[in-house]
Amino acid sequence: MEKTRLDDMVERYGEICSQQVAAKILGVVPRTIARMMEEGRLRRVGRRVDVRSIASYIENPEQANFEAKVRKGAPTSRLSEGTFLAAAKAGRWAGRR
Repeated sequence: MEKTRLDDMVERYGEICSQQVAAKILGVVPRTIARMMEEGRLRRVGRRVDVRSIASYIENPEQANFEAKVRKGAPTSRLSEGTFLAAAKAGRWAGRR
């Protein structure tokens, strides 16, 4: 049986990890992790981060970013969600309007 990214991450870090560990995994500073949890991009467990949400974010950051914008009520773009995600997967979307 082939190991998935999620299985590997849970085996390495457990079900939850500190914000510092999450920051190292994603290559950002801990404050960014705190902001990502506030925006709903990552799930929080107390002051810690759900490792499954990190794996999910790594697999599809465009989707998590889009959903966070929608929850916040920020303007996303004139593109439909499907068009945006298709362009992002193909590498043609760089945040341009």
